[in-house]
Formats: sequence, structure tokens, C-alpha cells
Amino acid sequence: MEKRLLVSSVGKAESKLVRLLAALALIALIARSAAADTLRLGYSGATASQLAGALAVEQKLFELYGVTVELNQSAGLTMIRAVESGSLDVAIVGGGQALAAYAKGADVRIVSGLVNTVPFQLWAKPDIAQLGDLKGRLIADTPPGTSLNLGTRIMLARAGLNPARDVKLVAFGRLQLVPRSLLGGVVDAALLSAPETLEARKLGLHMLLDMAAERIPCLFTSVVTSRAVLEKSPAALERFLKALLHGVKLALTNPDMAKKSLGRTLRLTDRDALDETYRQSAAAYEPMPFVKRDALETVAKIAAEKSVRDPYDVVDMSILERIDKEGFIKTLYAKP
Repeated sequence: MEKRLLVSSVGKAESKLVRLLAALALIALIARSAAADTLRLGYSGATASQLAGALAVEQKLFELYGVTVELNQSAGLTMIRAVESGSLDVAIVGGGQALAAYAKGADVRIVSGLVNTVPFQLWAKPDIAQLGDLKGRLIADTPPGTSLNLGTRIMLARAGLNPARDVKLVAFGRLQLVPRSLLGGVVDAALLSAPETLEARKLGLHMLLDMAAERIPCLFTSVVTSRAVLEKSPAALERFLKALLHGVKLALTNPDMAKKSLGRTLRLTDRDALDETYRQSAAAYEPMPFVKRDALETVAKIAAEKSVRDPYDVVDMSILERIDKEGFIKTLYAKP
């Protein structure tokens, strides 16, 4: 009898031990899974093109879709280098910068678009009536490879002007200095976006070209990762992209929420400035931002350096295609 009780006690103890070990294994598995689903995200900060990402952070959408995001604010070219080195897992950055880095050998990939057109307007002094009048004039610019520099070169190409011979590009180290240079009369023309476009209009400046309204295809703002992260953490990237697409939905369908976010990010309080900034920001978004061939071609044609690498190989839409195929966007926009 005692022997049977002893065996029973041992059996129960072993059973408890097995359950305990199973629980510990499950906790370890969950911990490893959570660690794998943490992405270090690079973003450029206070710009209207980052609205969807800002909404995703503010409304805790990344957590909702099961991915932890560590935010790192930096400049575009720095982020590309950080993605390549492994210091960042993903970045919301200029697609043109990613393409340029890829052409030089960087193992980066564009896994989604965000803004796939040029979101600028060209404003100039009143005596410049048409694009041809820009010849010989001073045009504000930013360093090579930056998004505004890309937009400026696209604009000059459309105007038939050679940036080296026909105009004088004045490069400013910070994007914020570009509108100030035009509004202050330092340069003759510059690409602007809201809210600076409102100030330009008030000062009597002349809008020569509305590139935003023309929806010129361009890799303006993209989601960029490395091939290593794409191969190692596709599930985490998929959750990340779903959260970002949800942020796009909020930007398109909830103007009040979006304007509050823009007000905080850009420190805007003027109602007209907020309305115009939101209008321009929302107009640049699309529910499913696939990177199309014409957007790549726009950038590849004006690339300063040619490469033996095929520029189209920098794009990998496999995750976005999977999200689209499962009906995520249709379901998302069906919700109130």
C-alpha cells in the first residue's frame, strides 16, 4: 500500500515538474518571439510626409498589430547607412536615397512606398512668369541625395534646364532653410510645401508649377529595410506595414485626428495653415502604396551615377502583395 502511495506521489511530482518545464519553455518561447518582433525604426521627424507613421505611433497601432517599435530620429542618408550596417531594422526615408545606396552596392530593399509622387510646388519671385525664366536664376536646394534635391532635379528636367549650366543651385544644409531663403529674398525660386506655400502666396510670390497636383511618379518617401532583415523577420515587417497602412487610413479618413497630429509635430496652431498642410499631406497618400515602375524610372533617369546593378531589384513588394491578397485593405476600410 505504501509502495503504491509512493509511486503515486512520485508520479504526481513528475507530472508537476513536466507542467512546470512546459510552462517555462512557453515563457521562453514567448520572450524570444517578443524579442524577434522588436524593430528599430528610423524616421526623419517633423515633416508632413511622416504623418502616417506619426499616427501609427500616437494611436499605438504598432502595439495593436503585435510589433514593438524603437524610434530613432535621424537624417535620411544616415538612416540608410544605419539600415545597411544593421543599426536600424527599418526606416521611413527617401526612396531615392535607398536607390542611390543600392546602386553603390548597399544591400537595402524598398518594401513599401508611402509617398509615391513629388509633393512640392515650385514658387518664384513675381518677375519669373514661366519655367524658362528660371535660366540663370538662383534656386534653393539641399545636399545631393536628399528628397528636396531629388524633387528639384525632377523639376529642372521637366523644364528642360540643365542643373549644372542653366541655373545656380544654392544648397542649404537644413530643409527648414529652403523656404526662409525664398521668403526672405535670398533666392529666386524654391520648391515648397504647406504651410510655407500659404506664406509665399501672402507675400505675392508666384507658383510656377504644382508638382503635387500633377502627381509626378517618384520614390519620395518609402519603407526601407535590409535584405537580411527581410529574410530574417518577414512576419515582424508584415505587422509593421499593417500598422503603417492603418496610419494611412487614419490620415485619409480622420481629418481631425490627423490635423491634431500635424499641429503637434509641426507646431502649427493657425487653422488655415493646418487645413492646407493636411490637404496636401492626405492628397499624397494612397490606401495601398505599391511602388510602381514609373516611380523608379523617374529617379533612375536623373541618377548622378550609373550602376551595373538593375535599379528595379531594389524593390521587393512581396510582403505588401501578401497583405493585399489577404484582403487586409478592404477589411480595414470597411471598419468605421
